[in-house]
Amino acid sequence: MEGGLTGFALLLPWLAGALWVRAGWPDAPPGVWPLASGYGYVLGMLAVTLLLRVQAALGFPPDAAGPLLVLTVLASGGAWRVWRQVGSARRSGPTPRRFGEAWLEQSRWQQFLFVLLLAWLGWRLAGLAQEIWWRPLFPWDAWTTWTVRPKVWSELRQWAPFVDPQRWVNDPAGALYTIEAWNYPDTVPLLALWPTLAFGAWNETVANLPWFGAALALGFGFYGQARRWGAPPLIALLSAGMLLSLPILDTHVALAGYADLWMAAVFGLAVIAFFQWLWGGERRQGVLAVLLAAACPLIKLEGAVWLLLFLPALLAVWLRGWPLRLLAGGVAVLGIGWWAVGGVAFGVPGLGELQLRPQLIQIPFLGRFNLGYRGTWEPVLKNFFVLGSWHLFWYLMLAAAVAAVPGLRAERRRRIVAVFIGSCLSALFVLFFFTDAQYWAEEYTSINRVFLEFVPAFMFWVVTVFVPPRPAREEERPMEPSPALDRSSGGEHPSV
Repeated sequence: MEGGLTGFALLLPWLAGALWVRAGWPDAPPGVWPLASGYGYVLGMLAVTLLLRVQAALGFPPDAAGPLLVLTVLASGGAWRVWRQVGSARRSGPTPRRFGEAWLEQSRWQQFLFVLLLAWLGWRLAGLAQEIWWRPLFPWDAWTTWTVRPKVWSELRQWAPFVDPQRWVNDPAGALYTIEAWNYPDTVPLLALWPTLAFGAWNETVANLPWFGAALALGFGFYGQARRWGAPPLIALLSAGMLLSLPILDTHVALAGYADLWMAAVFGLAVIAFFQWLWGGERRQGVLAVLLAAACPLIKLEGAVWLLLFLPALLAVWLRGWPLRLLAGGVAVLGIGWWAVGGVAFGVPGLGELQLRPQLIQIPFLGRFNLGYRGTWEPVLKNFFVLGSWHLFWYLMLAAAVAAVPGLRAERRRRIVAVFIGSCLSALFVLFFFTDAQYWAEEYTSINRVFLEFVPAFMFWVVTVFVPPRPAREEERPMEPSPALDRSSGGEHPSV
């Protein structure tokens, strides 16, 4: 009984999310169901965490019944909307592509390779599922950071507060709890808590099951978006398989409990939807990008910084010509002035002191970072190009960077995508070469975990470099080019 209810609690958010995402595409374009499955799982599980937060805010104890009821209503509404929209599209427009039509268009050898690759990928994922099922909670950060709170909440059946150590020491009633990462976001702990509420008791295997779902969602979402971009089924599956077979990613699935896999799924799928919106101006992709990007700070503290990485690319979308140059000049002048006066420092009410100085950065909740070039390339290069955590991924990135150069001059969209990729790499360079995070690289620890959060986005960029985008069909009017990108005189693409 407990196992059936646990499975229902994991599948219902997936179903509700997938149906509502699927409802956005009544014309059934290529890859829409895998896309809906991937994005739907992530959005559905994030919705579960919001429902649990509402439950706590209203004073109710942790329980699965209320969220399950809401999710049932959402799933029913999504099913009704899909049925209505798909039926309306069939009556009023051209006949949509049938499921499996792209499969039939492949040659026999492509079909054979597709089945072979899919079977191998399924075998690999089955092995990862067994690791989760057989292995108790193992990762160190899971013990100390991410699963302490859900275990306490599950055992006590109440929302026990976690506070800073000073408040915990001074609490005479003993009703408060503390951990070193007491101020980390609650989303990942709530994701681990959710299946245990349906199970009825704390169980480490059950708590880790959402991590396997996150890997599946990343694979489904990536494949669906690759098909939406224009990749043939075999190429889309090959690229998704390359992503899901990365040793460092598989480690985070098998040794479930870290937040980095969820950060990779949320941020990666947000960036992929952003690229699709950037290329085609499709509002549905823009909505997916906004929803998932907004969730990044709810996963990990650095998610707030990753969210800011969208800003340079968005400015390149909205501005062009002299306004863009004027903004760049203004930023340069402000940067020089900031350096000349030694930075700024001020208090933020309710948060603490904010310091932005050439020697250090202190941001409430994120921490204090001493600045200064101290990095060395040896551990970075060895992690990426010698050791086995990444297979040949970074060699593929180098090849894509070389292949992308000719297209930068020809298409403004590719330049904007390059701005985003450059912003990500610049942020990671500053992190590992100008802060104490360099020790993470020298000790061969968190450097791979942090880069994992960007790799799904980088992998999709590789797909966009080597696979030409699919031209919009007549019945896909929402894919019309974005006015922000294509307004120009004489029909030419203007320069950035």
